[in-house]
Amino acid sequence: MSRGVMDGAKLLRPHAPEAGRVDPKVLRQAADWWTRLREDASDADRARFEQWRRAQPAHELAWQRLTALTRDVASGVAQAGHDVAAHTLRQAPLIQSRRNAIRWMVTAAGVGLGAWAMGEAGTVRRITADLSTGTGERRALTLPDGTRLELNTASAVDLRYTATLREVVLHEGEILVTTAQDAKGRPFQVRTRSGILTPVGTRFVVRDLDDGRALRVAVLQGAVDVRSLNAADAPRRVQAGNQAEFSTAGGYAPRPLEAAASAWTHGMLIADELPLAQFLQELGRYRPGRLACSTEAAALRVVGAFPLADTERVLDMLQDVLPVRVRRYTRYWVSVGLA
Repeated sequence: MSRGVMDGAKLLRPHAPEAGRVDPKVLRQAADWWTRLREDASDADRARFEQWRRAQPAHELAWQRLTALTRDVASGVAQAGHDVAAHTLRQAPLIQSRRNAIRWMVTAAGVGLGAWAMGEAGTVRRITADLSTGTGERRALTLPDGTRLELNTASAVDLRYTATLREVVLHEGEILVTTAQDAKGRPFQVRTRSGILTPVGTRFVVRDLDDGRALRVAVLQGAVDVRSLNAADAPRRVQAGNQAEFSTAGGYAPRPLEAAASAWTHGMLIADELPLAQFLQELGRYRPGRLACSTEAAALRVVGAFPLADTERVLDMLQDVLPVRVRRYTRYWVSVGLA
């Protein structure tokens, strides 16, 4: 190995702070902030971040661990000199996005990001994805071909547009896609961890379920063909006005389209006789920390439309319509049980 390569390898070995163990949930919050602050954050976002960072010593430690990798690599390149830095960068993949930059640094450093900081694979996927949202965040954008893409809370996607194919890769979370006709005639598809969806002039919602072992597609317009990752399997078509769940084990459960399927795009959570335990599980997707339900209260039915922007208000509303009490042990640990 040449001296330039050896010096380059040395500068790409950052170390994260080791003092003490941090709760994985706090690390996930830090990762959410890391992503948000790099996506045109507002002054209000930065102010809230500083409040979060000062709230607990663990928050500061989590933030230091998360930023150590990028900070140390940048410092190492700056100190190594032009020749060594240039050689090292030539050996790395072309860095065209945050995803590629982080993957390159983690690989070159020989450090598994999940091992030293994250504790949860989902957080890593969100950090390294082309597009992502944090907990409770939603995002909408128009892709270069005119397709409109909306990301729900804690979602991560990659965009793979080539000369012959337009592909959105859903790593986790939930998206709403409104496809556009491509001027180049390229087909469009969504790839998930459990299946591939090919729309037919359509508008649809797809959600990753059970940590990639299943998916749910809800078709608002047109139709969607869904097939497993095994190319030999025949696709199943879901028509407008219907939704279906598919599992990697071969399960298929169709049913009429529910209003709740796309309500999140309007900032609402709709419940129609939804068991309280299931309702809280859905609500918990939009807030950090743990939101638990007691066994005694789990079967109570929830009916109504609830604003996702204020989950604390939703919890208070539950106490007005159900015989339950919300117990807040900390900001991030809330339990709902019978009053």
